[in-house]
Amino acid sequence: MNEQPQRKTFFGGCPHDCPDTCAMIYEVEDGKLVEVRGNKEHPMTRGTLCVKLKDYHDHHYNPDRVLHPLRRVGPKGSRQFARISWDEAIAEITARWTDIIAKYGSQAIMPYSYLGNEGLVQGLTAGDAFFNKLGSTVNEKTFCASGSSTAWLLTVGPTGGVDPESFVHSKYIVIWACNSISTNLHHWPFVLEAQKKGAKLVVIDSYRSRTAKHADWHIMPKPGTDGALAMGIIAALIRGGHVDQDWVEKHTVGFPELAARAAEFTPDYVEQVTGVPAEDVARFAREFATIQPSVIRMGVALERHAGGGQTIRAVCAIPALAGSWRHVGGGLLQMPLWEFPVAWARVSRPDFIRPGTRVVNNLQLGRALTGAMQLDPPIMGLYIYNTNPVSQAPETNMIVQGLKREDLFFVTAEHFVTDTAA
Repeated sequence: MNEQPQRKTFFGGCPHDCPDTCAMIYEVEDGKLVEVRGNKEHPMTRGTLCVKLKDYHDHHYNPDRVLHPLRRVGPKGSRQFARISWDEAIAEITARWTDIIAKYGSQAIMPYSYLGNEGLVQGLTAGDAFFNKLGSTVNEKTFCASGSSTAWLLTVGPTGGVDPESFVHSKYIVIWACNSISTNLHHWPFVLEAQKKGAKLVVIDSYRSRTAKHADWHIMPKPGTDGALAMGIIAALIRGGHVDQDWVEKHTVGFPELAARAAEFTPDYVEQVTGVPAEDVARFAREFATIQPSVIRMGVALERHAGGGQTIRAVCAIPALAGSWRHVGGGLLQMPLWEFPVAWARVSRPDFIRPGTRVVNNLQLGRALTGAMQLDPPIMGLYIYNTNPVSQAPETNMIVQGLKREDLFFVTAEHFVTDTAA
């Protein structure tokens, strides 16, 4: 009688670049991953997975996965590759990089990466120590949340703010530029629980998202005008006498300067810029200040336009002016990451960077490769991993043009032959 294969269960988390980090259960049979599912016992993620992860076991064994080194044998972009051994691949990269360094210097080599699918600790910093020691051009990684995080640290400080679970105690919840149901689904149950207790949900978003459709009130500013709206709310708080002066005097700095700047945002001007009626701005300011605890869940989308960092700083000031922080469930949530500090420098080793080493922002890859930045020495060796810039970075045509350079030795570490790898 044949014995049934033994199935083993392993606990883990989603490795994708996502702040939810869903708790997962992996089922392995005869050494093969056969099923994944959410861990229902986890108090935050509660057994749910997004559509990207529900078939992770099929993704893992996708027949198109790249499992061996491939060398290009046709024109760039033709997707013509031939399999080679790991020894051959490492030897060729070593020889080509050695030649580039001898002719142009180590800064002619540039790594290009972001978070990929390697989790929080490894994703952002994998490879940094090696390339810093090599002396290559430094890749500045600002795809996501850099503007938001910088603004948060400058305005609020190194704190996670209100923890997601505390939203159950809130009476007035504002979700600003975040589609929680689609992209932050594990926070949503706490919002629903608060709603069942009578909390009012306000969504501020330029389009009718799934989350906005569940709101008690959807405020819809014109795209890119959230900063003007936030300043208009600040002005309305001050004008209506809704500022918690005691809390502001004890726990903030710069109120006189902020008040002077906000005075320039008159009701008519804010309505003209944002498209939000002046009476709605005044009503929101009044309700946010008087219905306590009031809280804002702020999305990273606020940084996605010119002046985005300053927009976030303005939004950060609203709960402080209203005194929301003095209440459990009141205040502001950006990213819970700040409550779990990581010693990034111990992994990325910035102390290896030689003085004077140049920095290229990852949003300017196309310019760096095509000569628009007039780099000296030019980028002659490029190593891309944990990202797919042809589909994810701006100035796509310029990136493709740069990648097609025949004098560019270009290596990609990827699960699949992506648009970039091709």
